[in-house]
Amino acid sequence: MSYEYLNARLRHLKARLLKPEQFAQLLGLSDLEEFIAALAETDYAPEIERSSVEFSGYALVEDALTRHTQRVFRHLADMAVGEADTLIRILLERFEVFNLKTILRGFHAGVDPEETARNLFPTILYPTAFYQELLKREGIPAVVDYLLAVGNRFYKPLTEALPDYEATRRLARLEGALDAFYFESAQKTLREMRSESAEIVRKMLGVEVDVLNLVYALRVVEAGVEAEEKFRYILPGGERIQEPLMRELLASLDKAAFLRKLQETPYARALGEFDETITAGELQERLEAWLYNQNCRIDPGRFFDIQPVAAYIWRVNVEVTNLRVIASGLWRGASRQAVEDQLIWVPGVMPERERVVAGAS
Repeated sequence: MSYEYLNARLRHLKARLLKPEQFAQLLGLSDLEEFIAALAETDYAPEIERSSVEFSGYALVEDALTRHTQRVFRHLADMAVGEADTLIRILLERFEVFNLKTILRGFHAGVDPEETARNLFPTILYPTAFYQELLKREGIPAVVDYLLAVGNRFYKPLTEALPDYEATRRLARLEGALDAFYFESAQKTLREMRSESAEIVRKMLGVEVDVLNLVYALRVVEAGVEAEEKFRYILPGGERIQEPLMRELLASLDKAAFLRKLQETPYARALGEFDETITAGELQERLEAWLYNQNCRIDPGRFFDIQPVAAYIWRVNVEVTNLRVIASGLWRGASRQAVEDQLIWVPGVMPERERVVAGAS
């Protein structure tokens, strides 16, 4: 199957994504029942109907969003063969890594498993039952043991990092091991494929590595960490910032020195204006917003490579995440401002935030 044919079939899926004006409508609703009724008028209708047989309220929304996301991702995967199938699996595996990290965080913090389950992203590579079993474990060592027992490949980095975690109680040891294993193995596969589409995905992942490394580096500098161990946790495969420069950033004597070096990187323009008051959290928000904007952008002139498919996967991520945020806000009685602050505002996917805020005031 050619990418031209795959992208032609993809138009049907893209057309069913929610429009910015629909999100504006959902943001204006006052309760969860109105939200469910509105979603039942969209492509989520089959899942809303099916989920309503067993669930109600927020549980209904969660079940419907999970079923819907799995449906569209399976449809996408079923359309792809050969190279396209491999690339789609690499892109979708990001969500599996996210889910594993979410479960580890939950056990580390002592969060109720039901609450952790609500934060998992719908996936298709690993079945829902797999995550349900993980959440039944009695702690992080038991989670790692289960991964080993079922032959899940992520047992390897977690097994290697577990003694370090148990000695330090630093969750970053486990999260970093998962990220490094995923990015390194994915990029190895992509380099071996030697195609234009594989290179597109490799660069996307490389930029994501840069973002993770930059945020990590500023957190280390803010914390005043001097130990050489800090260099161990640089993720491999950065696209625009190679390891020597990342080491320089990590070696910054203070935050001011770090930010001066940051101004010399390709990401300074993406960040816009900033001064020495910027925190690691604010840096992460800005870089992630830029990353979403870049990766959700669908080039209408691209018919012969994976780019439209990759952008569609990112758009589904934004759509489902934002629907969850709105539904959760209505369920918990959160203020509209609190909901808006948690949304991912991507042009072309979401309405312009300024107009939404003006319309609400």
